[in-house]
Amino acid sequence: MQLAFRIFLLCISVHFVHAQETEVWNTYQAKQEKGVSSTNLRMDLIEKAPINGYDFLFYVKIKYRVTKESDFPIGNKLKKLYAIKNAISEKMKSVSDSKYVGSFMFDGSRFEYYYVKDASDIERHIDKLFRNKFRGEKYEVYVKSDPAWDLYINFLYPNDEIRNFMSNRDTVVQLKNIGDDVTKPRKIEHFATFSSINEMNLFADAVEKLSYTIDYKKKVKNDKFPHEVKFYRDNSVTLDNTMKFTTELINLAKEMNGNYDGWETFVVKKKQ
Repeated sequence: MQLAFRIFLLCISVHFVHAQETEVWNTYQAKQEKGVSSTNLRMDLIEKAPINGYDFLFYVKIKYRVTKESDFPIGNKLKKLYAIKNAISEKMKSVSDSKYVGSFMFDGSRFEYYYVKDASDIERHIDKLFRNKFRGEKYEVYVKSDPAWDLYINFLYPNDEIRNFMSNRDTVVQLKNIGDDVTKPRKIEHFATFSSINEMNLFADAVEKLSYTIDYKKKVKNDKFPHEVKFYRDNSVTLDNTMKFTTELINLAKEMNGNYDGWETFVVKKKQ
């Protein structure tokens, strides 16, 4: 049985709605020089950052113990960190006009990051929170000027390679959750856009050499990349395989000064 399933690259869809603002959150891990880090961040703010007036970065560093079993906190300590995170969030709502942008865990420390309009007196409120609810926890509080949102844009927000992995990871999980046999080859259609017809044609020639078939070339409503090519090839949709073909196509499109826009396919149900 086949059902239509369409996914576009970097459409990451973990949504939470607060008032009239839609928040899009996601998580990724990255290899560091010493160990692995884990980042949870609000993805949608990249379209607005830096937000005028939220010029100060306020953050709390909470210590945890790294074990042989895991680089990250586990069991009761993980539950405690989530409780601290939620308590800080509730406190920040009452003491400052702020934007919670994410957290970062690495090497025995978890950082909770906020951009605020007014950083005065926040430290006192956080100190009181820890004294009353989390006495004995090791923590530090920091405030720094960051009107350009450098930490969010250049540290928390993932690079192209990681965003590609996140998109493919989330897509494969969605496919598996609806019963797709991701190891089964099927027709996968791809899209790429370019600023000129010549660049589009060069890309089309290159993908044909990779055994793709061109479906169409057409003009689209896109000021920066008004020329679109659609092409297809049979592949499975395991995470390893999706990473291989998307990475190859992203790099090839960049060589032609274009943009790889993603892929779509059919859900192939496992045989019962």
